[in-house]
Parts: sequence; C-alpha cells; structure tokens
Amino acid sequence: MKGGPALIHTFELTHRGTGTLTITRVEAGCGCLRQSLTRSVLQPGETAKLTLEVNTLTQPAGPNRWQVVVGYKVEVPGAADLTGEVPLQITATLSREIIVNPPQIGFSTAGGATQILTLTDQRAKPLNIVKVTTSSSHLTAEPGPRTETPGGGHNQTVTVKLSEDAPIGHRDETILLLTDDPAYPELRVPVRVLKRAIGSIVVTPETIIVRFGTDITDVSTLVQLRSADGKPIGITGVESDHPGVTVKWSMGSGTVAVIRVIVAESAAAQSGNCKVRVKLGGAPGQEIVLPVSWIASKKER
Repeated sequence: MKGGPALIHTFELTHRGTGTLTITRVEAGCGCLRQSLTRSVLQPGETAKLTLEVNTLTQPAGPNRWQVVVGYKVEVPGAADLTGEVPLQITATLSREIIVNPPQIGFSTAGGATQILTLTDQRAKPLNIVKVTTSSSHLTAEPGPRTETPGGGHNQTVTVKLSEDAPIGHRDETILLLTDDPAYPELRVPVRVLKRAIGSIVVTPETIIVRFGTDITDVSTLVQLRSADGKPIGITGVESDHPGVTVKWSMGSGTVAVIRVIVAESAAAQSGNCKVRVKLGGAPGQEIVLPVSWIASKKER
C-alpha cells in the first residue's frame, strides 16, 4: 500500500472456552499504533473487536511489521484462574510517493514556538494541501502555496505554531493535512508538546528524531539542558521506557548539562518512539520528559 494514509485492520477475538474471560491488556510494540477495543469482558461464544490503526506516514518504505500482544485472564468457578497472551501481527509493504518532513514534530518550550512541515511530491500531478486542522486550540497550522523544486518535484510547507498561553505539561496532539488527492485524502502528523514553566530548563534540540541508514548500527544524539535563569543544574538519574534506547549523561552540576541518547541497532527493525525521563536535582520530583523517535530504513530480519 501507499505510505501516508492510515492502515486500519480489525481483529475479532472470540472466547471459545468456558468461564469468564477478561482482556487485561493490549500492548503495542510501536508508538505509531492506535487501538480501540469494543469490550474487555467475554462470556463463552462472545466476540470482541480490536481495531488497530497504523500511521504509515512515520514508517519506512518497504516491508514492515507491527505487533501487539493481547493479555487475558479466564475465571472458572471452582478452578484456579488461567492467564495467557495472544500475539497479533500486521504486515505490509509500503511504497513512498510523498514525503512529509519531519513526519512527526515536537515542541519543548516555555513560551510560544514555530516549526515548519514540508510535503514533497515528485509525481507529475502533485497533490495540494487544501486545509489543515489540529487537535488543540493552542496549535495552529497554516499551509503555504505549492512551489516547484529544481529536481522537478513540488514542495508545500505548513507553518505550525504553539501559542504562548498553552498550558504547562506534556500532551500528544495531532495535525491533520487534508488534500485534493483521492489517494491521499488526509495525512496525520503526530505532535508532542512539552510546555515548561518560565524560568525552567531549556532543552536543545527540542525534539529527538533519528534515522537509521543501511550500514549504521547504533545512532546517538547529543541533547543540551540549560538553566534559563543561569542557576546550576544537575542530573540525578535518567529512565527510558524502551529497552533499545539508552542514555549517558554528564555528572556534577553546572549551568549546562549534556546527555547522549542512544538508539540501538536492535530497535532498527521498525520505526518507533519512546520517552526519556531526566531527573534533576533540586526540587523533589523535578524532571524533564524528552520525546524520542526513530525512523528505520533497514529491512526486518
């Protein structure tokens, strides 16, 4: 299928045994997956529908595989509870006619901020972005005119702005690009927002996106943390919620702290994202959440 439009598939989960079956969890192996479950408690013979939606805009061209694990518990009167899990998988080969760069964006700021999306279409009859909507009133997105590139393709930019009065905290938002091409009626761009209090920590770069090459093993990025008011800062610990992403950091205190985010080769089988939590000295519980995403270009093994 063409990379860009959402890939949607629905699995039917039927209880073929006895007793009451409860679906306890649905764990996805990629942050590009959205899920919807119609029901979590099943009696014998009943069926639940699990719908998975893959944002293919953020996935590499070529063969791809996305997996979820469904955990369950079966309760039968007079017997011990039975637990288990069922792995589910979607596979698809994606072709790439259009490119949105970057395929997902992030804001980490104490004030307002602006970023630019660029859609590139190399086809003889390129699409045109006719409308853009966002999932938050604090995000605005304005498409620019379509222009020709020296190589014969076409570019169209979208200016994305985060307002000064956006609430403090972390949120996941979405930008929806609506086009005049029936093959690509809409393109969904994920947006991660971390709005900090004024006078807190300035993070550079604000979002971490790495891309694997065919001959590259581990990929790393340096991130600088600077105190906006010039006071010393110190890192007391770092946690990553993905086993393939590790972090090294500078010890001691200073006005600037540096960490190195490393995405291992083992994570390169498919694109994904995670959060890295940087714990700071000073007030108890103070931490910075860094959104990290990577784009795979290696074929799965």
